[in-house]
Amino acid sequence: MTASDVNERQKFIAIALRRARGQYNMTRTSQLSGIPNSTLYEWSRNGVYTADFHDNVPKSWSYRDLVFLRLLAFLRQGGMDRHPASEKVQDLKSQISNGLEVQFLYADRHSLIYEDERIDRRSGHSILPFESISDLFRTFNLLEPIEELSRNHDQLWAPDLRNPSSHTRISPFVMAGDPCITETRIPTSSIHALRSERGLEVEEIIELFPGLSRASVVDAHQLEQRLRRERPLDRFAA
Repeated sequence: MTASDVNERQKFIAIALRRARGQYNMTRTSQLSGIPNSTLYEWSRNGVYTADFHDNVPKSWSYRDLVFLRLLAFLRQGGMDRHPASEKVQDLKSQISNGLEVQFLYADRHSLIYEDERIDRRSGHSILPFESISDLFRTFNLLEPIEELSRNHDQLWAPDLRNPSSHTRISPFVMAGDPCITETRIPTSSIHALRSERGLEVEEIIELFPGLSRASVVDAHQLEQRLRRERPLDRFAA
């Protein structure tokens, strides 16, 4: 990633995470965050994580909720107890709302450090005199994909929250934050509906949306299949 790409992502994070933008139901939140529906429900019911649109009926989550849910899962998987992990995530959410700019976080079982800091803001835990926090702490990137084995050895996956695949993009300012084909307002979910539910061929979809390439249609459909944990069908192969 080039320096300009890093700067662009930092600017995007600073804007996108400061306020509640985008809106997702529980199923879509689970697909994009990588957190199972049952966990989302339990965290919400017990106040472990409060969604930006907690009072909506039905309940819904924002784009920045996707990031903070992932962070909460990251802290819990690293061995941090649930109550302090919940407090640290909500505290970071508040800090970012008030203007904190951060892209990388570092954590161990007890602490959450923001970028180049050496002291956990909530606990006061210091990691001095060590020189490199990256050597001692696990690293969390706010937008990168999740790809790891769960405790029961199932593969967990959730997409990059800016560029989920080569021909798609997510922005909380476009189509309520749903993944779209790059440089369009065409949701990947629409491509999935046409391809998997109505059985249209790629060429037929391109006729409906002139200007789309075959590669972008195939990529959008494959992204949705992966989000939905569907097995690719032979006749839908690229």
